[in-house]
Amino acid sequence: MPHLRVHASKGGRISLNAGRLECVVVLVSLILTACASSRVVDGIFVDEAKGFKISLLHDGWQRFELEGTDLAFRAEPDGQVAALLASCEDEQSIPLRILARRLFFGISTKRVLAQQSHSLHGTEVIHTLLAGRLQETEVIVSSYVARQGHCVYDLVYVAPPELFQAKLPEFEQFVNGWVLTEKGSELKVQGRGKAPQ
Repeated sequence: MPHLRVHASKGGRISLNAGRLECVVVLVSLILTACASSRVVDGIFVDEAKGFKISLLHDGWQRFELEGTDLAFRAEPDGQVAALLASCEDEQSIPLRILARRLFFGISTKRVLAQQSHSLHGTEVIHTLLAGRLQETEVIVSSYVARQGHCVYDLVYVAPPELFQAKLPEFEQFVNGWVLTEKGSELKVQGRGKAPQ
């Protein structure tokens, strides 16, 4: 399960560092598998090995490489971050609420503002809204955590409180564009709606 480590720079911009606990050999293997199994088709990121597809963020969002994530975007010019992490390990026995909590290692003075279970395209997700402190910067985090088989999927949005609402609707569209698929199948894109509130 990836851990989300978020860092705030002096200018209030947010950056993410997500690390895995696996040994180097396993990590290299995962990276090679991810590179071989994922692709972008008509603005849709498809990962056959991990069994999902999702619409890419655009219009002011810049995609950037971030170790431990499958997708990461930074909003310009303010630096809000949205990311997707997928980990296909055997964590079926761990409750979703515990998996959701593990995302927030590295954030101090954590306060859970809301946490609810939803159905997203027929899959149970735990949505958590959390406020906390990163170094000298206050942040709000919105995360959705889901599981299918051996895979856990985390969709995360991080921003300072004063900038949080500005890009939240776009993050919710990003979440709603996430769809589980059969692994190894050819994927068709479905329409988008509003993410669960």
